[in-house]
This record gives sequence, C-alpha cells and structure tokens, in this order.
Amino acid sequence: MKVLKIIPIYLLVIILFISCDKEDPQPQSLPFILNFFSIGGPVDGDASCGSPPIVLIKQEGAGSGTVLGDFDFFSQFCNNLATGEYFGGPSAEGYFTDSNGDRIFIQASGQVIPSTHPDYDLEFKDPFTIVGGTGRYEGATGSGMTDSFVKLATGQTDHIWTGTINIVK
Repeated sequence: MKVLKIIPIYLLVIILFISCDKEDPQPQSLPFILNFFSIGGPVDGDASCGSPPIVLIKQEGAGSGTVLGDFDFFSQFCNNLATGEYFGGPSAEGYFTDSNGDRIFIQASGQVIPSTHPDYDLEFKDPFTIVGGTGRYEGATGSGMTDSFVKLATGQTDHIWTGTINIVK
C-alpha cells in the first residue's frame, strides 16, 4: 500500500520537473525582402490629416517576398504635398496580408523626393518598422528600408523593401 501512495507523488514531481524545463518561444530573426507595386485610390474612413496641402493618401497593391510569399498591400498615410513629407495620422495604417489572411503591420515616415532614376518621377528611401501582426505574425517586430519609385502618369509605385523580421515561433 505504501508503494501505491508513493507512485503518484513521484509522478507529480516528474510532471512538475518536465513542465519547468520548457522555454518560452524565442523570436526567430529572418531576412525580409518584399517586391511589390501599389496604386493610389479613394481613402477609407476619416480623411483628416490636417489642413491642405496635407492630405490622406491610400495605396493598394500586391507582390511577393520572403516570409510572406504572395501578398496584398494596403496603406493609408498623411502626405504634405508641398514638402513631400509623409507620416502617420488619425486614419493612417499599413499592412501586408499573406495568402492565409495573416497580416504584418508596418509604420513608415519620410519624404518623397524627385527621382534620380530616369524611368520614374519621384522616389522615397526611408526606414519602416514592423509593429505586430495577426495569426503566425502575432507579436512580430523588425525594421528595414523602403526603396520605392513613383510614376506620376500611371499613379503606380514600384517597391523593393528590405530588412529583418522577428517572429515568435
């Protein structure tokens, strides 16, 4: 009878010991390269960003890249048309959505300037920050640089963004 009382105690100790050995998941740092295009369109929701020449700009597009595979892109941001500066505002948001519907949220600010590339009118090369996500990207962090070129005649912007994403697995 003594043995039957000791076995549950030993099992409890072993279970507690095993459960204490589990480590919290650590972020995995991965290269983040995105090749995509975007085109302007009508804004969603509150379009306030301040007084003109500051306006809310909307961009939607698609592309492919590391980590995400094929994705859709959405962004709304405030843009000072006189200075070219762009930044977040009351209705600002940006994200990439993969084929599973999981999202990576981003923030960026900087300045759109005349392009030195002969095929484009404007460009911006500014830092971006990854500020979370949904699904498999929940808790994602990271950063990188935009490398984007705008054709005013078509309204299309071509992008190659590079950086690092940290994903908890």
